[in-house]
Amino acid sequence: MSFVSRPIAQKVLESTLAKVAIIEGARAVGKTTMVRQEFAPQGFSYQSLANRSTLALAQADVEAWVDRLPLPAVVDEAQLIPELPLAVKERVDTLPAGLQIILTGSASIGRKGLGGADPLARRSRRYTLCPLTGWELQGRQMSLVDWLFEAPLTAQSVEPMDESSLIDVMSIGGFPDYALARPAPSAADMVEAVRSDVTGLLTDTVLPATDFSAQTARAVLDSLLRTPGGIFNASRVGQMIGADRRTVDRYLGILTQLFLIHWLPNLTTAASRQSHSRAKVHPVDSSFAVASLRASGHDLAADRESFGQVLESWVVNEILASAGWSKRQVRAHYWRDAATSREVDLVLSDEAGRRVGVEVKASRVYDSSQLRGIRTLQKSGAFHRGFIIYLGSEVFPLDQDICLIPASVVWRGL
Repeated sequence: MSFVSRPIAQKVLESTLAKVAIIEGARAVGKTTMVRQEFAPQGFSYQSLANRSTLALAQADVEAWVDRLPLPAVVDEAQLIPELPLAVKERVDTLPAGLQIILTGSASIGRKGLGGADPLARRSRRYTLCPLTGWELQGRQMSLVDWLFEAPLTAQSVEPMDESSLIDVMSIGGFPDYALARPAPSAADMVEAVRSDVTGLLTDTVLPATDFSAQTARAVLDSLLRTPGGIFNASRVGQMIGADRRTVDRYLGILTQLFLIHWLPNLTTAASRQSHSRAKVHPVDSSFAVASLRASGHDLAADRESFGQVLESWVVNEILASAGWSKRQVRAHYWRDAATSREVDLVLSDEAGRRVGVEVKASRVYDSSQLRGIRTLQKSGAFHRGFIIYLGSEVFPLDQDICLIPASVVWRGL
């Protein structure tokens, strides 16, 4: 299996203010490969807490173990020792500015130390490594986020993706073991592989001291995967699986910590009230949703509703993954106007408050009704650009700041 350079690695190396970089992401998303290939040649020593002897040595006296690390250093699977971030804080506080330690983890790191505060606050910068994007697989270093904000919007024709090819892409997803496999895994193989991977993750010790039922976690996850991009309703999910809403809320938090799902708050909700309540929930990778839907008897080639839902999640994930190495910092929401029930699937807001709206349509033909959500968002203020992602072949400006874009551009660029 070949190695694909990850642009986020350069983003980490360019950081000059933080002494600690925290790289989080789902199990098997490529963190270990990236740090070995991209950071070891830059002089970083490497320690993995997935190694039992290394873990035992570090657990015996974590402060002394951290003090003996040859710097700069990478500590892989750092979430396995909850006390590690506090020990890292004590060491880096004595060191000069500049990147000294990189912590990687398959679950959130350092959120519970110091009475619930993050002990590495103001000392660290967090990055999320997502599954491989189409642009990364094509060797493109530019961020799709930057492209959406600044690319010239000129009419042109591109090679479209037929629906069969698009379903294959969404089925395989971006986890390196599958995205880089040759020959590409079959649909049946992906269903079994994803099920095995998720089952293994929900029964291992990736979150030490977390009390959860693997059966309940799997039930909550499957209910979310079968409506990718759906608006979260804890009561509805609870009724489906026979659990109360508090239990569902708690498991949503666990699945988020494990980077199996992520969620977008509604931009129209006041910042002080934003939570996962009524948020849009997406799988971290389209392969999760496709496998779960196929296991429950759905055929994406025939089920247009499911196809459209997975397509929306796939586009959202391709864009948000690239935010990890974009030049601009962005916040991500979806947008729904309560008065009109009009909606935009993804809204990116940059540091200047400019908004880019992205609406996803599972159609090869443009219809003016597809503009309603974007048009309503445009009237709400701070609008910079809007895009309709569809299955056709034409890049076509519909207005000065609104453009029709084929899904193939999201996958391989222009």
